Amino acid sequence: MPKEPKPMREIHQIQERFFNKERKLSSRERIRKLHKEATEIIRKYGLKIKTAV
Repeated sequence: MPKEPKPMREIHQIQERFFNKERKLSSRERIRKLHKEATEIIRKYGLKIKTAV
């Protein structure tokens, strides 16, 4: 197996850390976290997103 390039190895390590943090959350906690992060991005970039009511 060829040696993995350093940047790719770093990306995989970051993904693994993220996965390990997220897997401990309940479904409800994941949804809350996702909603919070999405709201922050929408505000940061001034996005105009229509939502279904």
